[in-house]
Amino acid sequence: MSGRETEQYGAKAQRWCAGSVLLALLSLFALPAWAQDEEQPVDACSGLEPAEVSVAENYNAHVGKTIAAIRFRTLDVFDTRDPREDNALYRFFNWLHVDTRKGVIESQLLFHTGEEIDPDRVAESERLLRTRPYLGNAFVVVDEICGDRVALLVTTRDIWTLDPQVNVGREGGENKHGFGFSEENLFGTGTTLTIGYDKDRDRSSTSVGFFSPHLFNTRLETILGFADTSDGQQTHLTVRQPFFSVQTPWAAGTRNFDITQDETIRYRDEDINEFKHAWELHEVSVAWAFDRSRERAHRLGVGVTQERHIFRATDETQMGLPVDENLVYPWLQYQYLENRFAVYRNLYMLHKTEDVATGMDTWVRIGYGGSDLGNDHEFVRYEASYSDVWGIGEHHLLQFTSTFEGRRYHNNELPSERVWSGDLGYHYLMGHKHRWYVQLRYDEGHQLAQHRELTLGGGHDMRGYPTDYQRGDKRYVFRVERRYISDVHLFNLLRLGAVMYVDAGRTWGAGYGEATHLSNVGLGLRMASSKAKTGKVLHLDLAFPLADKQYVDSFQWVITGSSQL
Repeated sequence: MSGRETEQYGAKAQRWCAGSVLLALLSLFALPAWAQDEEQPVDACSGLEPAEVSVAENYNAHVGKTIAAIRFRTLDVFDTRDPREDNALYRFFNWLHVDTRKGVIESQLLFHTGEEIDPDRVAESERLLRTRPYLGNAFVVVDEICGDRVALLVTTRDIWTLDPQVNVGREGGENKHGFGFSEENLFGTGTTLTIGYDKDRDRSSTSVGFFSPHLFNTRLETILGFADTSDGQQTHLTVRQPFFSVQTPWAAGTRNFDITQDETIRYRDEDINEFKHAWELHEVSVAWAFDRSRERAHRLGVGVTQERHIFRATDETQMGLPVDENLVYPWLQYQYLENRFAVYRNLYMLHKTEDVATGMDTWVRIGYGGSDLGNDHEFVRYEASYSDVWGIGEHHLLQFTSTFEGRRYHNNELPSERVWSGDLGYHYLMGHKHRWYVQLRYDEGHQLAQHRELTLGGGHDMRGYPTDYQRGDKRYVFRVERRYISDVHLFNLLRLGAVMYVDAGRTWGAGYGEATHLSNVGLGLRMASSKAKTGKVLHLDLAFPLADKQYVDSFQWVITGSSQL
């Protein structure tokens, strides 16, 4: 631990870890034979391993045949056919767990009985099911052939979703802690319910959240959230029908946020300003896929958005406040999406089937707010995004993402903020266990309000430096990682990996003076549960700064949760 005991904890990561570690500790008393960590050979028929070839290839031979029946099979969290999981403790957890209901799975399929087999819809249904946080894996196979008719079998594997949450740590010399629980498959419905309490350096909060990706087995996605914090309140309501398939003809919804909190501005590990920020966003939208096929979709959307920002001084305010904003504007959006996917393992997760979109996804949104809508100033609001992934042979994967957003006021009556970002990533897949990852990111802003300035430092960019160690309106980050994915499957619960890395970067501009080019080296452990929270990876990093060493601690111990290795 650093001299200042600067531990950057991700609350969600620690809560995830609590559930998995609890299962692991209980497992110590279940089977003495588990002293061996390395995987042992198991009957191939007993596992839930996806086919090595694509679903489209498997189903091409059945194109034109009618789906006579759709059968369902739900596999337990623990596979008692595996001797390593055939014990009283794991059988008890299987008994305690409520299986996902058949109707929940059936309602998400893009194919139905009486239809002809469509390989693309079968593959897309598999991908859709694998995105659900309560399923560890999903695949569809032909179960029976009867002449020109077939029966399909949809197989899913549940994961452990009842998660006791405990969070204890220190950051910046101050204690942080939290507790609560999360259930991501409430009564087998695929619904998430969370209740928790957190206290960190900035605030304490009591929160409750509800999320359903398919409310009442419909296509409606619903999010409800409320938090009572020491510096305000936070509410969130989203109800929408998304484009759940590339061939979905329309989407619509509303999203609403109302957040009040203290914004703490940090620079070189010191608090230099603070103010209260009340932020509201209300939006309704509808979109149509006016040109869609198996390979691509062109979509057009319209909507109305209100953004409101109000700033007030606190006892810790030392500098000026940002300008209040109340923006109301209709907008028009165009999106172009390519429907291409590739299946990987050990790319972002540990030993998990990953569906990676390898096609272009780009969209542009532009809106106008005039005085007739109640705006104090006329403005144009714009946003754009572009992303693409290229697989080069079997061992190389290149990714690029770029975003651009901002607002321009008529006659420059207020600061016309804008920010551009570009992110290039390269994966060298040397084999099943060994990987290289290189990332280069650049961001540039213009006339940014203080709470929107670009920052550098912390567990997600420069791991050897405190959070927001540098700030400004220009930033670059360069990262090189050497990754190792182990075959160790600890108690058949936890997957392990390791990483060595070099981070380099700098943030400058916006009147903060000359900034040093920062760099650090480090190593870390990666942990992911194979039975719970399969979309998260726990990062435990030890990073050593190489620049500005006289102003920071000799090392930083960082614990974060991430959706990537």
